[in-house]
Amino acid sequence: MLLPVLRLLPVIGLGLFFAQPAQAEERFDVSLAGDHLGRITHTRSGGTQDLTLLLDSTPFGVFDGSYLGRTVSTGAVARHSGRTRSTRKSRDVSMRTEGGELREVALTPEAERTALTAPAAVISPVLDPVSAFGRLLEATSCPDGLRIYDGRRVGVLRAVEETREAGRVVCHAGYRIEKGPGYLEPIGVTRLTLELSYDVGDAGWRLNELRARSGIFSLAVGRR
Repeated sequence: MLLPVLRLLPVIGLGLFFAQPAQAEERFDVSLAGDHLGRITHTRSGGTQDLTLLLDSTPFGVFDGSYLGRTVSTGAVARHSGRTRSTRKSRDVSMRTEGGELREVALTPEAERTALTAPAAVISPVLDPVSAFGRLLEATSCPDGLRIYDGRRVGVLRAVEETREAGRVVCHAGYRIEKGPGYLEPIGVTRLTLELSYDVGDAGWRLNELRARSGIFSLAVGRR
C-alpha cells in the first residue's frame, strides 16, 4: 500500500545511477500509526525529476525495500524508468508518453506483467508515478483527475472537498484502481482515502503532509 501512494504516488547503492545536480530537493518521512518506516526524496533539475523511496524500518523488515524513479521530459514527450527492489520482489519498468498518450512500455520480469502492460490496453491520458508525485508538489489547487499508470495498473485520484484555515488548505480526495490488479496481492487493496495538507502563502502552495487510509491503516508522509 506504500508505493501506490508514493508513486502518485529509494536508495542505498542506487543513488549514483541517477546522480545529477538538483535545482530543487524536497524530503519527507514515511510513518505508519506513528512508527517511522522510511523516507522519500524528490528532486527536479530542468526537465528531469527523480523520486527516491527507501523503506528500511518496516515491522520485522517484511516490507523493507526501495523504489527509484526518473522521468525526463522534453516538450510533450516524457520518458520514465522505475526500479523497485524489496524483500518480496524486484521490478523494472520503462515507458514513453507523448502529450499524456502512452506510446511504449516495457516491464520485467515477465511474471509481473499484466493485461495493461501494453499501450493499446491503456486509455490515455496517463501520468507516470514520478510525474504524478511532482504534480502533488506543484499544486496550486486541490489535485483532481490524475490518472496514474505504473506499467501494471491505472489508478485515479479524485478531489472530494477542501477545508481552509488561515494559511492552510486540506484537500480531501479518493484514489481507486480503475483497471488492473490491486496492491498488496493477494489482499488486493483497490481504494484509498487521501488527505493532502498544504501551507498556502505568498510563495504559493507547499505540500506539508499526505495521509492515506485503507481500513484501519493510516500512512503518513510528512515533510522533513
